[in-house]
Amino acid sequence: MREIPFIYPLKRDKGLRMYASLFSIALGSILGGWLRWFVGLKLNNLYPNIPMGTVFVNLVGGFVIGFAISYFANANISPNYKLFIVTGFCGAFTTFSTFSLEVLTLIQEGKLMVALSTIAIHVIGALIFTFLGMMSHHWLTQS
Repeated sequence: MREIPFIYPLKRDKGLRMYASLFSIALGSILGGWLRWFVGLKLNNLYPNIPMGTVFVNLVGGFVIGFAISYFANANISPNYKLFIVTGFCGAFTTFSTFSLEVLTLIQEGKLMVALSTIAIHVIGALIFTFLGMMSHHWLTQS
């Protein structure tokens, strides 16, 4: 009998692992997406030119993914935790597509310098916060 992926896994353990992975990603995505939406509601109107909710989630997401990757590099735990945090939560919480739309909208409104500032804040900020996340994990594990 030919194996049909996701529907009838012939190898029970492999199939269960796949379902656990899919569930981990889905749950992380739900939580990350909800939190991103909530942060956008609370912060996007604080500053008229730059949607601070998007900036916030991209910076915090950079920190979380940096910390998580450093932690998971030496952790002896199920890979589903990494899928939950990195692929699911951070993938839904951070948002490159929204960032792109917001920058293009600023350009269309003739706000080129604000658009360039937004790009710099997101890209440089995310790199810095990812590094800080990695360093935080390193610092906490050196104690």
